[in-house]
Amino acid sequence: MKVINWYTISLVIVAAISFVAAIPDINSSKLKVFIIMTAIVIILEIFPIKLPSGDQFAAGSIGYLFLLIYDGFSYAVLAIYCATFAYYIKSLRRGRIPVIRLLVTIGMYVVSVLASFLVWKLTSNYNILFAVGMTALAFELVNLLLIEGVQATVFKKKMFVNIKKQAAELIIPLIVYIVVIPFLMLYKSDKELIVLVLYTLFFLLIVVFFSHEFTKQLSLRKSTSSAFIQVLEGRIAPSLSGHGNRVGIIIEALLEDFGYPKRSRNDLVQVAVIHDIGKALIPSQIFNKRGDLTLSEEREYQSHSEKAVQIVKTMFPKEKISDWILFHHERWDGKGFPIGLHREEIPLESRIIALSNTLDHIISRQKDPETILNLLDTKSGTFLDPNLVKKVEIHHIEMILEEIKNFPFHEESPQGVENSINKSSQRETYSKLGESFFICVGKGTITPQEQNLPDSVLYSLANTANERQDVVHETLVHKNRTLDLYTQPLGTGKATIFVHNLTPFLNYRRDLEKSILESYSEIVKTLSNNKIIVQTSKPDLIKELGEFLDSVTIRKNSDVPKSREVIKTIIIHNPVELDSMKVQIAVTEAVTNILKHATNGELSVFKKKEKLQFLISDEGSGIPLHEVPKTILVSGYTSKRSLGQGFKLISKFSDGVHIFTSAEGTSILIEYNILQDRNS
Repeated sequence: MKVINWYTISLVIVAAISFVAAIPDINSSKLKVFIIMTAIVIILEIFPIKLPSGDQFAAGSIGYLFLLIYDGFSYAVLAIYCATFAYYIKSLRRGRIPVIRLLVTIGMYVVSVLASFLVWKLTSNYNILFAVGMTALAFELVNLLLIEGVQATVFKKKMFVNIKKQAAELIIPLIVYIVVIPFLMLYKSDKELIVLVLYTLFFLLIVVFFSHEFTKQLSLRKSTSSAFIQVLEGRIAPSLSGHGNRVGIIIEALLEDFGYPKRSRNDLVQVAVIHDIGKALIPSQIFNKRGDLTLSEEREYQSHSEKAVQIVKTMFPKEKISDWILFHHERWDGKGFPIGLHREEIPLESRIIALSNTLDHIISRQKDPETILNLLDTKSGTFLDPNLVKKVEIHHIEMILEEIKNFPFHEESPQGVENSINKSSQRETYSKLGESFFICVGKGTITPQEQNLPDSVLYSLANTANERQDVVHETLVHKNRTLDLYTQPLGTGKATIFVHNLTPFLNYRRDLEKSILESYSEIVKTLSNNKIIVQTSKPDLIKELGEFLDSVTIRKNSDVPKSREVIKTIIIHNPVELDSMKVQIAVTEAVTNILKHATNGELSVFKKKEKLQFLISDEGSGIPLHEVPKTILVSGYTSKRSLGQGFKLISKFSDGVHIFTSAEGTSILIEYNILQDRNS
C-alpha cells in the first residue's frame, strides 16, 4: 500500500499553499467568532456522534462552511488545519503523527471548501436556503470524489462502485446544513451568535454522550460473544479456535463494497462470529478423527447448522436471523445442506457468510493475496455466489490479512470435513468409545461366558426380545461399568446381545464438562477482577465453608421473610464492612431466585475467620454459565433463565462470590468481610 503518489502529493501541495495564502488574510477583529467556532469544530471532530450502524457523524463540517460564508475562505482553511491536527493527535494516542496522511486529509477538505466558496459566490444573491444548500452540496460531492480518488490510487479500489448509495447518504447532512447555517446567519451581533452556538453545542454534547454510551454497550456485547466463541471453538477442536472471529472480521471488511445496508451490519457480523455454534452439540471425535468421515458421521456433522438454530433464536429472536446460520452451508449450485437451496433461494446473508467462511479456510493455508483470490474464484458458481465473488478484489484480501494477522491458525490436515481435522492431536480417538462384544443366549446356554454378566439379566432380555420379535434396549450398571445392551431375536428361540461399554465415554464427558467449567472459571475470574469464582465441583465449593451458624429452608414465598430475619440476626452479631441493607438485598435476591427458577432451596450461614458466608443452594436445572459474563460486562443485562440482572446486583453488593452449577442444582456462596475492631 503506497501512500505517496502523484494524487496524494497534489493534495499535500494544495494543503501547504492554502495555509501560506490564508495567514496574511486574517483580521484580528474577526478572531472572536473564529476562535469560538474553531473550538466547537475541534470538539465535534474529536467526539463525533456514533451511529448504531458503526458510522460516525462528525458535525465539524458545519463549522467549516459557516466560517467560509461568515468570515471567508482563509478562516475556513485555518479551522480545517486546527481541527484535523487535533483529530490526528487524539486518534494517534502514541507514536508519531503521519504527516503525509495529515496533509492529504487537510488538502481534501481545502479543495472541498474551495469548491464550496466558488459556488457560494455564484449563488449568494439568490434565496439563502438555496445558496446554502448548493454550497453544502458542492462541499460533500467534491469531498466524496476526492475520497474515491484516494481509494483508487492508494488502495487500488475501483471508483464509484457504491456511488448511488453514497450519494443517498448525503441527504441527511445536507438537511442539517440547510437548517443550521441559515439560522446562525440571522444573528448579526457576534455576542448573540456566540451565545447561540454555545447553547447549541450543549445539546450536541448530550447527543454525543448518549451515542457513545449506546455504542459502548454494543461493543461489550460483541466482545463477550467473540471471547466465548473462541473458547468454545478451542474446546470443540483446536483447529477451530478463532474461526468465528476471523469470519466476522472478513465480513466487516467486505460489507461496505457489497452495498449491504448499514442498519443490519452489526447483526450480520455478530451472527458470523457465532455461525458455527452448533458444532458444540456435535461429538468432538468427529472433529478430531483422522481420515475421512463415515456417512453417518457426515450426517451428524451436517446437522450442526440445524442444531445452532435453537441456540441462536434465544440471542436473536427474529426468525430471519436464525435462517442466516441455518443455510450458510447451502451452495450456489444447489448441492449444499441442510435442504439443497440454490442461487437466490439462499438468503443473501447466508451467501455472504459462506463466502467469508471459505475465505478463512483458504487463508489458513495460503498467505499470498493473488493465490487466495484465484482459489476463491475456483469456488465461484458452484459453492459461492459468483456475483459476490466478483466484488472481492486484491485490496480486500490485503486488508483482511492485515486485520487477522494476530489470530493464530492451527495446522490443518488435508483430509476430513472442510479440512478442519486437527493434525497435531496424538490422542487415540476411539479410546473414549469403549469396547464392544456379542453374547449369544439360547435355551439354558450363554456364550461366551468370559464376560461374567448376570445370567438373570441376559435371559430376561432374550425372552423379552423373542416375545416381541423386536430389538430390546437396556442399560446395565455392573461392577463399576455402565453397559449398553441391544438384544436382537434370531427367530429360533435364541437371541444375540450386542454389549457396548459406555464407561470411557461417560468418564470423558465428565472430564470435558469439568474442562469447560475450568475455562469459564478463568474467564469469569478475569472479567470480575477475581471477585467471582466458578467452582468446578461441589466439593471444591464446600471446602470454602467455615463454621456453621444457622440455616433456613426455602420452599415457598413465606420463607423469604424468614431468611431475611436470619440475615439480620447474623449481621447484628457479626457486623460486616459493607452496609447491612446491601447484604440483605444481595442474599435475598439469591434466595428469591430459588423460588423463580428452582426447587428445594436452602440458605445456610457460615463464619470463616474474617469472613461471613451465606450459602444459597437449590435443586434446580442449573444456571447457564454463558449468561454470567454478560451480567458482568453488559449494563442492565437480564435473563429469564438465570439470575440475570440479580447476579449483577449480588456481585456488586458483596466482597466475593463462589458459584457451582450443574443439571442437579446450583450453589452460590456470597462472602463478606467481617468488620474488624479498630481498638483491638
